[in-house]
Amino acid sequence: MTERPAYKVHPLWNAAMALTRDSYAAAERLKARQPDVAERLRKVSVTVPARIANALETGETDARREEHVLAARGALAELARQARRADGPEEAGLVRSAVELERAVHFELGVGLGARIS
Repeated sequence: MTERPAYKVHPLWNAAMALTRDSYAAAERLKARQPDVAERLRKVSVTVPARIANALETGETDARREEHVLAARGALAELARQARRADGPEEAGLVRSAVELERAVHFELGVGLGARIS
């Protein structure tokens, strides 16, 4: 039996996976009336846990880790932007979740001084 990678038990990665599931559920609701938003939500949501996993991996150089953290934050900003385009009450929750996760990534992984999403 193989051991589970350490990042898969990290709270940031678990939150990213929950956000991805929520994004897919939102995309399913949106696909009939806003197919372009639904597609973009699906695409961007899967990049978030992947980037967070890469940032959490041990052995990365500081520069590579920073790239992954900034890419995760950028993906979260894009996810929030796409959810805002949907402009529904359920998608507002998705925006809040993306903002909260971005704050947690920024706080815990501490990389980047760029603008924050809100």
